[in-house]
Formats: sequence, structure tokens, C-alpha cells
Amino acid sequence: MPPVPSEPEKYSIEEMMERLQNSPIGNPEDGELVIRPDGSQAIRVRKRKRRSSQPLKESHQRTRRARIVQVTATMILVFLAAIIIGGAIIYANSKPFRENLIRKTEQSSGATVSLEQFRMNPKTANAGSLSLKWPAGNVLESLKLRGLAAEIFPSSFLGNAMTGEEISIAEASLALQIPQPGEVSRNSPAPDGDLPIRFNRCRTPIFNLTIGNPKTPLLRLLKSEGSLKPEDTNGRAQISLYKGDIAIAGWPKLRLDRAFIEFRGDEADIISLRVLHESDKDGTFELSGTVTPYQAARISSLDVRLESFELSGIIGPSLGKIFSGKIDSLPVATSNFLSFRPSENPSLTLDLAFRTSPNSQIEVQGFPFLVGLAQGLDDPWFEHPVFEGDAGGLIRRVGDGITLRELNLESKGRMALRGDISMALNQTLSGTLQLGVAEAMINSAKITRLNSMFGPAKEGFRWITLKISGRAAAPADNFKELYTSSAVPRKTPAPTGSEGSSFEDLTRPK
Repeated sequence: MPPVPSEPEKYSIEEMMERLQNSPIGNPEDGELVIRPDGSQAIRVRKRKRRSSQPLKESHQRTRRARIVQVTATMILVFLAAIIIGGAIIYANSKPFRENLIRKTEQSSGATVSLEQFRMNPKTANAGSLSLKWPAGNVLESLKLRGLAAEIFPSSFLGNAMTGEEISIAEASLALQIPQPGEVSRNSPAPDGDLPIRFNRCRTPIFNLTIGNPKTPLLRLLKSEGSLKPEDTNGRAQISLYKGDIAIAGWPKLRLDRAFIEFRGDEADIISLRVLHESDKDGTFELSGTVTPYQAARISSLDVRLESFELSGIIGPSLGKIFSGKIDSLPVATSNFLSFRPSENPSLTLDLAFRTSPNSQIEVQGFPFLVGLAQGLDDPWFEHPVFEGDAGGLIRRVGDGITLRELNLESKGRMALRGDISMALNQTLSGTLQLGVAEAMINSAKITRLNSMFGPAKEGFRWITLKISGRAAAPADNFKELYTSSAVPRKTPAPTGSEGSSFEDLTRPK
């Protein structure tokens, strides 16, 4: 059964008007109460735009506006930075900046400076070449650099100082000179405070060095690798060198292994300078000590230490053909030093006490007396005798002159050599050698004249004194004269052909 309607389906006009008049008007506070012409009342509401609260949309809009502002500001800053950097680069590659950089280099070094093909970019400063020239009172004569690339700090563009981490140089050539007394050492006074040119390191794969007159240098170092640290933790400059060829006036050719040098005021401390033989990489010749280049009257002395070093690397290839082998230095208080004066005439002097290296030997050859002994004693060992153990002596080099002093070479049961021998600049030899041959070998020699040549036995050897002469390429001695002048024993008949044998017969190859 359908529900009864709560309201009638039709209304009369009077009922409708009555319902309108009796219906609730609403809250007058929401609008203005008005009475229509027919007497009815109504609330007039002011038209308003629809406003709805949308937090997410508003937050998105705020973020978008902020990003637009940030991007715009960033673009403006980038644009300004590009203008500033571009202007700085243009200025850094200008003539005024280059001239200012030259003045700063002259202030830092005290030399006159020539700079070519200079250019800068935001990361590096580059130059085709840089040349520095010092006055006569400085130990530095000139420095020529080629192919420079410097890692610079951004502050270098401001023009106050050129600073950076490292300078790479394709090739560097440094010439040292003997400082002239009374001459200035700098063309301009050193600046107060920090230098206007400051880098933490400088390095080059090709470093060349000359000392003295460039045409006839006292020392020349070629094709070394160099590294300079202007200031260490102690405030000292340091130079490290690696490999290279060394040429010292009057000395054999040598090779640099490595060197480490510190500078302390006007002095240079050679912490270690290790040299190798021209053709041997195992033996070492090491120097250490202090050099005072600005005190010409003061002798600079370096300690010398040898380990398994070829003898020819000290006494030269000519004398090294006569005396050869590997030697070690002996710890002697009055020897083992290299001394010189920092002057035009350095008087380079080497004093060295040496002995045969372990597992090595000293060989002697080339003297006529060795051939005579080999034939007279019928033992080919004497033509090229070798000495091991404690064989040694003293080496003294003064300029181009070389002396082997207090030689003490001994092979037990066969032979001993003691004495001095010198070689002059023109390679002429002089000196005396005490030659000892084992007593048993002399007594049993088939050539009886040898028995009368040698003196009485002492320390198990029979001895004679030989005078050395000739040249290093053809040594000579007086063994022939002693043999010829010796008396032939008359006690027992000599073997046929022995008494009348001449020195030529004795030394004639069999």
C-alpha cells in the first residue's frame, strides 16, 4: 500500500501566498532584508566571486615563481661572471699585464727578464720562452726556459701576484758562474714580505747545467730531469736531479744517478749526489757536503764514498787499462774527500783510500816486466796478474794529474807489487814499483839469471825495484836493464841457452 503523501499535490493561490509569507526568511545578517511590492519579504544578497582555498596549488605557484627568480638570478650571475672572466682573460693577455708580470719576475729573481709568447686562460699561464740574466756578482749567470705551462690560482688574474701549484717546463738550461767580488748580485732589491711570483713546484724533463765559461765549462750536466721546490717546511729551497750525463774537465765521463741539494742562505748543502760509471750501473760514487760559492778563498770539501766502482772511472780510461777492477772506499780520517775553490782556478783535488771490492779483483797489465816474468817463470799468469783480498792503495787527483800511492797488491804464493805510479797531463808515466816474486818460484826458475836479479827473501818474496816510464798507451820499465846487467851464476852449469839468453830471447813469444 503506497504511503500517504505528507503534502497535497495541488495548492491554491491563497495557500501558496500564505506559505510564502510564513516561510523562514533566513538570517538577515547574510544579506539585506527587502519587501517586495506585493508585500512579501526577501533577503538581498550581494554578489560575490567564488573563492576556494587550494593550498597545494598555491604552494606550487610559489615554488615556480621562486625557481623563475633563481634561474633568472643565476643567469644574470653567470652572465656577469662571463663578462668578468672574459674581461680578466683579455686583460691578462694584454701588453700592460705582461709588462707588469715581467716586473714582478724581475723583483722576485733580481735578474733581467725576457718573456715571449705569453698567454693565459682560466686554468694555466703559458709562455713560449723565458730568459733570465743575472749580474756578475751572482753565482747564477743565466737561465733559459722553453715551453712553460703554469697551473695558476684565480687570484693571479687580479694582478697583485702570480701564484699557483706547479710550473711545467719543456726544457731548462742553467748556467752558473764564478761570482766576481765587489759586483752586485741583483739588478733590483729583493721585495719585503712574500715574493710576487710564488709556485709550490717547478719541474722539467730536460735540465742542462754548466759551471764556468760556457765554451769550456768546468762541469757540464746534460739531459737530466729536474725538480725545484722553492720552499720546504724549513723555508729552504730544494733541487732534485735524476739521471743525466756528467762531463768534468780532465775527468772520465760519468753519469748522474740522482742528486738532492738544499740551499741555506749563500751556501748549498749537497745532501746526496750519486754518480755512476759511464758503462756500469752497479757501482756508485757518492758525494755529500757543503759548498760556499761566494767565498772564493774558502775551500769547499765534499765527503766521498765509493762502492763497487770501476777504477777507470776515477783514474781515467788510459791508466785504467793498466790497473783495472772494482774498488770500495776505505774509512780513513785523512782521506776520502773532494775539495776545490769556487774560483776560476778551482784546483779540483780528490784524495781517496781504496781496496778491492768483495767478489772483485784488480788486474795489472801492459808492463814489459810482466811479459818477462811470464816467459822467465814459464807461467802465463804473470802476464795478466790479478790481486784480490786486501789489495788497495791511495788515489790522488789534482787537476789532470793522477797518482796511485802506497799501492799494496799481493797474490799469495806468486807476486806482490808495492809503490807509487803517476800519470801527467800528457799521459807520461813515472814512479817506482817494488816487485816481489815468490821465493820458491825464483829458486826453481829455468832462467838462472832471474835468481841473481832479485834480492834476498823478505816476507816470502824476492824483491827488485823497477822504475816506471813511458806513456799510458805504452808503459815502460827498467826490467830489461836489470836483467842484462845481472851476473850469471857460476856455481852450477846453467841449462843450455839459459846463461846467454838475451832479454829479447826471454820475452820472445813461444
